[in-house]
Amino acid sequence: MNVWLGRYSAEISQSAAPKRGFVLVCVLWVTALLSLLALGFARRAMLDRRAATYALDHAVAMAAARGAVERGILEIMNRGLKVRFLPPERRGGTHLGEYWARPTDFASEGFLSEDLFGEGDSVYYIITDEERRININTAPEEMLRNIPSLNRTVLRRILARRTGKDEEDPENQVTVFRALEELRYFRGVDDEDWFGDERKPGLSRLLTVWGDGMININTAPKEVLMCIPGIQEQDVDAWLAFRAGDDRKPDTEDDRGVMSLDSLSRATGIQGKSLEAIQRFCKFDSTCFKISGLATRRNGRVRAFCSAVVTLTEDGPVIVDWQEKPIGA
Repeated sequence: MNVWLGRYSAEISQSAAPKRGFVLVCVLWVTALLSLLALGFARRAMLDRRAATYALDHAVAMAAARGAVERGILEIMNRGLKVRFLPPERRGGTHLGEYWARPTDFASEGFLSEDLFGEGDSVYYIITDEERRININTAPEEMLRNIPSLNRTVLRRILARRTGKDEEDPENQVTVFRALEELRYFRGVDDEDWFGDERKPGLSRLLTVWGDGMININTAPKEVLMCIPGIQEQDVDAWLAFRAGDDRKPDTEDDRGVMSLDSLSRATGIQGKSLEAIQRFCKFDSTCFKISGLATRRNGRVRAFCSAVVTLTEDGPVIVDWQEKPIGA
């Protein structure tokens, strides 16, 4: 009897062994699947947290960039008041010796919150005079012909666009350039024409779509002044030397300007055809400015850019263009 029971128990043990092995394998598979799911959820949570952190950083940076632009607009509004504090010899027209022409960094002024911005971050704005350039919508053909980066094919199409007779785009009823980047995609405009090189300045540095069409001689660079029909290079050099101030360095605090043609002639001795060209194509004050604001977070890894083009009127500044975008992460 005992022998029979022993044999029966052995048979039961042998038949249960495969079942126990199958259950063990199932448990291991379920454990592995649960582990993979847990890792997946943990990774998803980490990615969501990173995305939320970046969104917050971007929102803070963009708000700071907008604030920088608004501060720049106030600077332009208050320009008339600050001009009164300049020495009399530096109060001429809108020129690069005025306070607005210097980039302003809020970090250097101690205005950045340590809770929001780290040591390597910055928030600043730059104001540029849009009327220091040639207005592609209003410049006469003779001036456009003097632009070295503008070939004849592109010139003809610009003139055709302005008259509404562009044969390459007959369905386009727009006769003005609303953004300078529209010219970038014209057939015949390559990178060398657009960005320029050591031999000739690029179209992006010479042209604008803003302003009343007159060039501010107090702020225009040499490459723009040389495009004015009838002006002589020696007269341009004499004017830039006067404009640079006592240190003879352009774009510094002692830069100066003039408010009239007579003042310019007396200060530099410019006469004849050059003076006539300046009278025809130039002015001494500007009313259209571009304010660009940049803000960074996480030591510059997250950056936001915002810009506005502002026209000054008797009723105050009018924003005619506004752009904003993240530029890095």
